[in-house]
Amino acid sequence: MLLGNINRISIFLALVYLCTSGQGARIVIGYRVVAEAEARRIKDTKTPFRDPAHDSEFGSQIGNGVYLGKAIPGELPTVTHGWITDQHISAVERPGGWRETKGRENFHCVFKADEDKFDDAAKAWVPSTYWDEGERSIAQYIRGFGEDPDETVRISYIAGYGKTLQMLLPTSMVNADTLDIYAKCFPSKAELMEYENEIVDWRDWNLYGEPGEPGL
Repeated sequence: MLLGNINRISIFLALVYLCTSGQGARIVIGYRVVAEAEARRIKDTKTPFRDPAHDSEFGSQIGNGVYLGKAIPGELPTVTHGWITDQHISAVERPGGWRETKGRENFHCVFKADEDKFDDAAKAWVPSTYWDEGERSIAQYIRGFGEDPDETVRISYIAGYGKTLQMLLPTSMVNADTLDIYAKCFPSKAELMEYENEIVDWRDWNLYGEPGEPGL
């Protein structure tokens, strides 16, 4: 009887190992504020999504994908127009750091990635010489480092906001769930901060290139 119990325990432990051996610890990579529809999708899937139909050759500052903006509370203006939700999805390095959008119900979200996968992912600064030059030009710049632009995390200053940073996760990287991202949203800033309040410093990461001059 005892031997049988030991065998069952051994099998259980082996199954646990097989289920977890491919998964690293999760780390916070950013926060963002989204509309109700996006929050519902995140609640259902626990992951972000970027509609490729929104991608365009000259659509965004540092390319196509999910934008995560690094902002100090009060440093950026309140969002009053819709483009921010389509191309520059608002997220920050600290919970509750990005102001809410007027005229809608706002949800505060945290994004975490598999630590090993995120550490392995290529990351690159995109200097101002490439801002708004289109996806093709930025992709060529990233290929110069020997990396796939569709699988490279991009970081730059936000044009017009000094040293405030933003991060871009390319569309294909997001939709393929390359980083094994887990997302969770809350109806208030207070509820988010009760769940997670870690502050992320993107400058600590190993990035290709140089940041260049801040966006004036």
